Amino acid sequence: MPALSGARKPRRRRRFVDRMMTAAIAVGMAAARPSGAAADLPLLDVAPKTVRQGDCMFATVRPGAIAPAAGQCKWLGKSYALFAVPNGYRAILPVPPDAPTGMRFVVVILTDEAGETRQTELPLTIVKRQFGVQKLRMTQKSTRLYTDPAIAQEGKTIHAALTQISDEQLWHGAFTWPVKGRVSTDFGAARSINGRIDYRHKGLDIAAPAGAPVYAPAGGIVKLVRQDYRLHGKTVVIDHGQGVGSLYLHLSEIAVKEGQSVAKGEVIGSVGSTGAATGPHLHWGVYVAGQAVDPHFWINLPAVGR
Repeated sequence: MPALSGARKPRRRRRFVDRMMTAAIAVGMAAARPSGAAADLPLLDVAPKTVRQGDCMFATVRPGAIAPAAGQCKWLGKSYALFAVPNGYRAILPVPPDAPTGMRFVVVILTDEAGETRQTELPLTIVKRQFGVQKLRMTQKSTRLYTDPAIAQEGKTIHAALTQISDEQLWHGAFTWPVKGRVSTDFGAARSINGRIDYRHKGLDIAAPAGAPVYAPAGGIVKLVRQDYRLHGKTVVIDHGQGVGSLYLHLSEIAVKEGQSVAKGEVIGSVGSTGAATGPHLHWGVYVAGQAVDPHFWINLPAVGR
């Protein structure tokens, strides 16, 4: 379904993304604190009730008396699209693993055709989460991969595919595991390379036999297929709609093409060790508006997100 635009535009262009102020995250399906005449103001609800660093939340707004032509959901220094749902609009908001803890505000501003605005906001709390540390030893040749300009371009291309936003929700129900195996590296783990903390792991590494089938965890459209990446190996990106995307790295074979629609449970490739991988495994990432979030959240997706 179409989204509201971030500036006042014709109704046929209803998606918005606008620059913003600090806002933020979750502890519950609570009523928003309105500003102005309460009868005319939108009503904001948030779920789930507890959100940790690395999880997501869903902000749902009922417009009230206003007939919105534009809108914006402000949160943690960014703006997120509001997508049409029954009886209102919904924004999907990621909580980065390094998000500041404590009270923050989700702010929704709706604008009608005449330019009149209504604002509502909700105070929420970000819950701190403990992430592990993974210690790795790499040769000088391997570490040079991370500073190679060609490798940087791999990351930029993947990021561009993961930040494409389509209006329609293409997933239905909770995500399923893309492969059977053991999680060898969890989401958010701080990676210490040769004794220096380098970055946080942005997905799950799932150890599995080479050649094991990899399945789409939810419906979507294949946005990116790359066969020759030196760092990421054979790569697939799937768009699940409304800013939600997923990433699959180090595949041995790819069974889909760019632009292809895939259903939940459809084979998209095979486990491998292509690129900078020390053994056969699948790196699986889930992203919201380009921000990496914990895939476990989407496997255990709350009802409001289904």
